[in-house]
Amino acid sequence: MKLRRVMALGLGLIMAMPMGIMAEELSEEEKLKTYDPAITLTFAKAEVVTNYAEGEDAQNNSGYAMWEDIMGIHVENKILAPSSSMTEKMQLAIASNDIPDFGIVDATMMASLIKNDMVEVLTDEYEMWATDALKELTEQNNKGLFAPVTNSEGSYMGIPVPNTLGDSYPIMWIRQDWLDNLGLDAPTTMDEALDIAMKFATEDPDGNGEKDTYGLYLDKDLNGLNYIMAAYEAYTNDEFWVKTEDGSLIAGCTDEKTKEPLERLAELYAAGAIDPEFAVKDAAKEEELIAAGKIGIYCGLFFNPLGVMKDCVANIDGADWTAVPMPAAEGVETYTPGVPLNVYGYIYAKKGIENPEAIIVMLNWLCAGYATPNEDNEFYIKYNELLADPAIRDTSGVNNLMPFQMAANINWGETFTAAIENGDEHVPGKDADYQNVISTELDEATSWAWKKVYLEGYLAINFDNVRYSDYAGAPTATAVKTQSLLDKQKLTDYIAIIMGDKDISYFDTFVETYNSIGGSQIAKEIAEELGE
Repeated sequence: MKLRRVMALGLGLIMAMPMGIMAEELSEEEKLKTYDPAITLTFAKAEVVTNYAEGEDAQNNSGYAMWEDIMGIHVENKILAPSSSMTEKMQLAIASNDIPDFGIVDATMMASLIKNDMVEVLTDEYEMWATDALKELTEQNNKGLFAPVTNSEGSYMGIPVPNTLGDSYPIMWIRQDWLDNLGLDAPTTMDEALDIAMKFATEDPDGNGEKDTYGLYLDKDLNGLNYIMAAYEAYTNDEFWVKTEDGSLIAGCTDEKTKEPLERLAELYAAGAIDPEFAVKDAAKEEELIAAGKIGIYCGLFFNPLGVMKDCVANIDGADWTAVPMPAAEGVETYTPGVPLNVYGYIYAKKGIENPEAIIVMLNWLCAGYATPNEDNEFYIKYNELLADPAIRDTSGVNNLMPFQMAANINWGETFTAAIENGDEHVPGKDADYQNVISTELDEATSWAWKKVYLEGYLAINFDNVRYSDYAGAPTATAVKTQSLLDKQKLTDYIAIIMGDKDISYFDTFVETYNSIGGSQIAKEIAEELGE
């Protein structure tokens, strides 16, 4: 059964999905089922820690006990391996037709399970058992997360286990003290931001009388470039596919729309607004310039102040960074970042298991007690008891004890701001971080960083406006062989254009080379996979 893997880009439905035939209508309370007597489900557990509280291990621990006490589900680790070995272990299980009852797998492994007819169709179970809260979480951005597990008939062959978009949603961090020194306002377009980057390099923003500052951060891996490109509606992330007006797919990095931002970056580099040695420095080395107070704009993520920006504030008197929502380029209505599917993976139910609905029940409990926490929920109460246990906190941590976890798109910036205004002492679901935000005992730079993360960084995130790749399936045969070469070609040629070694006309040569290496063939294989 071939999967339909065209994404909706957050702009429209992926496909029509037939409703399952409901045997009965369950209340929200009934969907939080506790099996009595308890049932046993085997699992594929990736062991990410080896340091456990005394008497606990990956099988016998407080997280698994909580699962059984609250859900009536005893999880038995049929496969237990480090994350690096999990793919190999699952491939062996598929080859021997002996997979666990459930597991969290990536799109490639999910495709293999479906191809081998080893998993249950979960459409009816999902429609009947999923709580409203779970559906809101899994169906975000027009059900885009379901694409890799939805077949051509619209049936769900697995369920996405969401992660937060916040971990991949870009934010522009700018030296506020430099803006103030030059009498500049925060940018409202990407063009203004790049103009500011030029001024940061040429107008002595630190006032030391020397030409020793750079406007924009870049490193040898071009970290942050994709965020800038998205302002021009160009999506240059590795393995990001864009459907053109004629219905064909192209790699986003070959889109003509990338030319304008590449030209602008070349201008900045030529003027000294980008570190002339960026192409030979990894992130750690290039970030030394941030800590030294020499870079003014960093396109990154909400948590960046806790890293070298904190060091910058500690090292440089008066240094300050401000979070600016990533601006669109002139002529582009809204900034829409290209992001990977925000999932930990996809949960499957082995074909023939007695209680396939238990997969949904587990997700319901995890949603209500952890991802979108309800203070009255039994799971939430027990989880927070374990969270406060120093024996667990100082070893494995609670999350690593549970079979799996998921996360919601909660804007903790709004929550923390309201809590501070109300004088609240605690914030359910994120209290450890909240305590750092309101603490009066941290050093000045660390206190600054925690406040920036939650009272500015989070507030610059728009969870409802993202773009996914137009293809979300497993890598094609050619992609498996050539993707690393394609990524390297893009990196090499983009850097050559930015550094002025090649002018912008060379972009057409890059596109030809990229497609000849494998880009065109991958596009054909995707079209075949989609039946187009």
